[in-house]
Amino acid sequence: MQSPVLSADLRNTRKFRNTNPLIGFLAYCGLALALLLVFSVAKFFFWARCFDLHAFRVPSGSMCPTICVNERIIAGMDAFNVRAPKRGEVILFDQGEGNTKFIKRVIGVAGDTVAPGPSNTILVNNAPFALPPRCGENHGYDRLAPEGPPFETVKVPEGSLFVIGDNLDNSYDSRHFGSVRLDKVRGKALLIYWSSNTSRIGCKLN
Repeated sequence: MQSPVLSADLRNTRKFRNTNPLIGFLAYCGLALALLLVFSVAKFFFWARCFDLHAFRVPSGSMCPTICVNERIIAGMDAFNVRAPKRGEVILFDQGEGNTKFIKRVIGVAGDTVAPGPSNTILVNNAPFALPPRCGENHGYDRLAPEGPPFETVKVPEGSLFVIGDNLDNSYDSRHFGSVRLDKVRGKALLIYWSSNTSRIGCKLN
């Protein structure tokens, strides 16, 4: 009377044993994916050196081709807790009576002389400021006007920054409203996390 029961138990045991390699393989795959995820997150934080991360949608094209209309970015709001922004970094700051957040590139720090240059260039300490190469397949604003918006040569005061939009023909920036005080700076733009142009997703901004 016991044999059929034992036989069935043995069949179930063999079936269970046969599934062990598959379960082990899936477990190893899950562990590998988890380690890869942890490594990627750690690598991002090591690069960003920021932990207070916020997401923003950029509604204008003043920073295009670096950041174009409706692209979404990640910003580190604690990037400048222990240091001031450097030349070339893309920052978020409050501007105007309503403290609207602007996003622009720093081209002048305290003591720098910023002046209009020929052929729609901007001179920083008598040398043309070079914008970084664009990321992804973006061909917007290839042709700038022969001359940019006029502005007076300025020496950036202590505790201030001179900022511009990378779209030099269409940006409301320090050429119009003057230098930005350091106490108005709120964060640092890090990367594009969404764009209708998939080649630009993941583009670093500094």
